[in-house]
Amino acid sequence: MIHVGVGHSHDLSTAGAAEEATRMAMGNAAIAKADIAIVFATINYQTEYEQLYQAVHAYSSCDELIGCSGMSVLTSAGEFEEEPALAVMVLRSEQISAVSFSAQGTASEIGEQIQQNVQSQLQDNSLLMIFPDIRSVEPAELVNQIGSDGATLPVVGAAVSGDATGAQMYHWKGKQATEGGVTGLLLTGNFSTEIGVAQGCQPIGKPREVTKANGRVIFELDSEPALENFKNVLQLLTQDDIRRSGGTVFVGIAMDDENNNPRRGDFLIRNLIGINEEHAAIAISEEVKEGQLVQFHLRNPRAAAEEIQTIIAQLAEKTEQHPPDFGLYFNCLGRGKGLYGAANHDITIIQEQFPGLPVIGFFGNSEFAPIGGRNFAHAYTGVFVLCSGN
Repeated sequence: MIHVGVGHSHDLSTAGAAEEATRMAMGNAAIAKADIAIVFATINYQTEYEQLYQAVHAYSSCDELIGCSGMSVLTSAGEFEEEPALAVMVLRSEQISAVSFSAQGTASEIGEQIQQNVQSQLQDNSLLMIFPDIRSVEPAELVNQIGSDGATLPVVGAAVSGDATGAQMYHWKGKQATEGGVTGLLLTGNFSTEIGVAQGCQPIGKPREVTKANGRVIFELDSEPALENFKNVLQLLTQDDIRRSGGTVFVGIAMDDENNNPRRGDFLIRNLIGINEEHAAIAISEEVKEGQLVQFHLRNPRAAAEEIQTIIAQLAEKTEQHPPDFGLYFNCLGRGKGLYGAANHDITIIQEQFPGLPVIGFFGNSEFAPIGGRNFAHAYTGVFVLCSGN
């Protein structure tokens, strides 16, 4: 059995906030001792991290504390934007093992350290959460170093955030709060995971096959010049479409070669970074291969609202036979009120589909999740992770 509870506090005292949030989480979990505590907090609590740790430890009897700062944090009770907030999730279970880690250095050195920490612990059911500092580690390179096999070891999480300037951000493991590098958590055991990736995009046109490409440059789609294909898609857009999207068009790459009918959530969304009139080609920010399906996309509030609704509904359907015990939601700083113009948009949809589910997360600088069985770093994305005991 998995015992999980979440709590939060807006108390301006670090010790007071950590105590209130931890007491709430422990009460909701109905346990006297936790195996792991996940803590996300806005930057104003960081200067007194020792008090934060001591309070969480005292009221959860847990030494294994992991987490980071976030410009905004969230729980199943709401998305706490533009206000001090400290969120705690506690977990106790004989069927789940947790190993926290901290790594410093270059992306390759960090990848090697993480592999050393987790390789011997891996089981058939494993989930790796990472909280890197993008001031010292490039997200995509980090994923490459950890490993792209999202079927064997799905990588989820988000890059730490903090104040509006990006100058202050921290992550923590146990008694230590640090900058740079990565902290994270490996979960293994008798549980299953479902992951939804909402990228805030609306597909336009239809999926087309890459019939000629070299690296990140696409020359032909469906045996026609890629640039002409792109121009034809633009003619489908209204002025309102262009205004809502800020005039930016993205390219979605279907990552599952066996899926001939990709839908929302099946595409890796990447920037269109250039066009070449001479060769009638387009360039995107991810390598593609001939035979893959791609589709042009627009990112706007309406598309984001429709997509998160669809993704969460799909997850509810997938977990109907094995209801989740807890959830993790890693949201982009570019979403939330800034995207929708209203508070609590995504968490409200989650609550409607999963009433009473303990959820914790924060708003990050980059997000991590697998698509089509491969791990990727994302931007402007909401990553929802569901864990169910088997």
